[in-house]
Amino acid sequence: MTDSTNPADRRARALGRRDEQPNIEMAAELAQSADSDQIAELARLARTCKKPVSHDAIKVLYELGLLAPKLIAPHKEILVQLLASTDNRTIWGSLQVLDAITSIEADFIAKNLNAILDAADRSSVIARDKTMSILSQLNSNDRFAPMVSPVILQRIAHAAPNQFPMYAELAAATMPKKHHAALENIITERRAGIASPAKQKRLERSLARLNAARK
Repeated sequence: MTDSTNPADRRARALGRRDEQPNIEMAAELAQSADSDQIAELARLARTCKKPVSHDAIKVLYELGLLAPKLIAPHKEILVQLLASTDNRTIWGSLQVLDAITSIEADFIAKNLNAILDAADRSSVIARDKTMSILSQLNSNDRFAPMVSPVILQRIAHAAPNQFPMYAELAAATMPKKHHAALENIITERRAGIASPAKQKRLERSLARLNAARK
């Protein structure tokens, strides 16, 4: 018999499920109850257990971070520790959670930015997408923009074609005016290598946004 209050027993794989719905539902319930003991247990499971358990725990933490990021914040150190993993899903899952709490933990995220960038470079497209979102959020803060803007410009210049339009949108939304010209140049130079008409339109909107900001 399982313990209905134990996150380990309520996670998707423990219930024999291949979908994420039980994890999503658990996160929604925790957002309402704010049960710190269960949230701490999820963080422990993410850090100490094997992949099936850890992956489920990270998924719950991510969904909870979207709903109530303050409830995740006390466990932010564990999320950074997980970035040292060699398991791609653990890395990108942890980056998803860190992305969800960046708005309220900007100082902590900035302090650990090197670990975040290193993890993204060792992992998947999802990891790099979440890292660009983290960078964009930091870039909207005047305190962090001087450090982050050059990183964004460097990474967007070498981004894969499929990701480039999305990264351009994120950058255009938060880039300080002093770097607008550099961002415009990168977008303009790389447009020729983007074949998709839909992606071309996204790039045009990003350029229009940058142009409008100058007026």
